[in-house]
Amino acid sequence: MLWLILLWGFPVAAFLWARRRALRKLWQITGLALGAVISPAATGLYGLYFLGPLTALVGLIALPLAMIHGEPGYDLAIRLGLIQPGTTVDGAQGLYVEVLNGLIWAAVYGSLGWLVDRLRSRKKAYGPLPGAA
Repeated sequence: MLWLILLWGFPVAAFLWARRRALRKLWQITGLALGAVISPAATGLYGLYFLGPLTALVGLIALPLAMIHGEPGYDLAIRLGLIQPGTTVDGAQGLYVEVLNGLIWAAVYGSLGWLVDRLRSRKKAYGPLPGAA
């Protein structure tokens, strides 16, 4: 469980790196990194629910996050025939699901980050609004 929680460091490190080296693609790079790890990282945070009353609050917040981000990879794995519907996912099948989740969410969050970067660059190109202090 601890290594799943440590995955949250990956998007933070990507953000810090991009802020110094690739400022024009800051949010795209951060979004790609976040999307690649959000499903297992949210599952790791959910595991905190069982450790104590204080960490249970974080676990309760992470539960819907894990549920939302875990389903697309599972559905795609079923459609691709990598896992059978209605069976317990474990071992290599779980790895297939998480890799698919990483690909799906990296594309989603990377695209959103690209959009934010594009809007930021457009805003800089036009300068501040007239009358803005």
